[in-house]
Amino acid sequence: MKKMISVVLAAALVLSVAACGTSGNVPSQESTSGVSEEVSSSESESAEAEQLQTTVAEQSENDDVDQPQTTVSEQNETAKPDTPANEDTLPEFQKEATITETILYDENDVRIIATDLTYNNYAAELAVTIENNSDKDLDFISNSAGYSCNSVNGYMIEDGYMNCDVAAGKKAKDTISISYNTLMLYGIFEIADLEVGFSITDDDYNRIYTGSCQIMTSAADQHDYQKEYYKEAIVSAAAQNNFGYTVPYFSDEPLYDQDGFAIVSSTIMMNGDGEDMLLLEVKNTTEKTVNAVTSDICINGLGIYGSTWSSDTINPGNTAIVVLDLSRLLNNDYRDVYGVQDVGTVDLTMKFEDVDGEEVGSPAEITVENPNVEPSFSKEGQEVYNANDIRIVMKDIVEDSSEYSKDMYILLLAENNGTEPVTLRGAYDSFSLNGYMMSFYMNQVPIKGGDSAMLEIYLMESDLEENSIAEISDITQMEMEIEIMQEYNTIDTAKLVVDFN
Repeated sequence: MKKMISVVLAAALVLSVAACGTSGNVPSQESTSGVSEEVSSSESESAEAEQLQTTVAEQSENDDVDQPQTTVSEQNETAKPDTPANEDTLPEFQKEATITETILYDENDVRIIATDLTYNNYAAELAVTIENNSDKDLDFISNSAGYSCNSVNGYMIEDGYMNCDVAAGKKAKDTISISYNTLMLYGIFEIADLEVGFSITDDDYNRIYTGSCQIMTSAADQHDYQKEYYKEAIVSAAAQNNFGYTVPYFSDEPLYDQDGFAIVSSTIMMNGDGEDMLLLEVKNTTEKTVNAVTSDICINGLGIYGSTWSSDTINPGNTAIVVLDLSRLLNNDYRDVYGVQDVGTVDLTMKFEDVDGEEVGSPAEITVENPNVEPSFSKEGQEVYNANDIRIVMKDIVEDSSEYSKDMYILLLAENNGTEPVTLRGAYDSFSLNGYMMSFYMNQVPIKGGDSAMLEIYLMESDLEENSIAEISDITQMEMEIEIMQEYNTIDTAKLVVDFN
């Protein structure tokens, strides 16, 4: 399992990075969330970097600005936030707010001071001075995949990366840069306050986390913290034109509100390439920093991913936009195989955990329903197992969509026609192609009673080459075993034999 710390709006955010006097784009992880686990095999860093490189700025250069405007579901149309009727462009970002020198952290022989807030053509820049008064060389990181707690005006943001080494007894100056594009998608056009946090590591990998440190600006007293800036921005024609996306579905009908945590809006966003994402607006009104952890994701009733997919940090009193990239969860090749063309429903579990990983509050079991799409998927395929209320069908074999990879994926579908939940897992040392034993990877797949789920068998290019398999047509037979478990007990082993002649 890999946490998504700092999930990025793949179709909409531009990351600006400052690292010891330089600036540029930083690859962080999807929830990262933030950060991402890919359904296709693994949580590959290259895929994450590729996602982060897909920015709205690039898309808006290539996409026609006269795109279809927001479609809001009829049942929630009256709840659509008010937006100026003729506003087709975003207002300019306000660059007047300033700060006074603020000590952010002063412990463990380390002092971090925010000294200035300035603005360039693309980003706001927070200048910091770091004093390392210890006898060890230290590495200071802000807003990385491993530690992300930055926010602006009460919204957690996926920007503000900094990485700076400071030798023992020395000082250093650095800059935390936050792009205007990042802020404007949240409806932020002026900075009233910032919260930043740092991970401090010595050469022995001992680590200290500062927690979030707040800086108020000269605009704080006039800022209305009760206004729903994000809701107004995400559906506005101006934002859609500027960032090159559309909103097939938006609702501000609350999905969950317990124990100080609330999911107050849901949005399906589609970028210029037709890739769709689910955005959930999550508020933390408690006094604790928590991680919103998503798992058990189903699309149109088909189980897609049962383990942890993302983890997003939310500071006390802050709001996070939790992003599920539906096109990564189920890409176009898989959608064709499983008969999922448009997203009608998304089911998921969201848990809230404190900084020690302990669950706080009750899990949110939520369903997002787009009334404009009839949810459906295909159960058709070659039946390869049917016993003990479990049915497994062979769907297809697909190649990796990347031109740089020859990995393959064997896709099956499992139905649990019983009433009790089960978990399916591939039996160790049981897989062969064309009579030759091979390594494989398959996630454990939980399936509730009456539900169905996707099964994915990942085959690495190197293993395929070793067994003289270069094309899908080279595969003539597959054999493997899948253990069927209830709780921790194996109730049966499905022995699958599939001939492809």
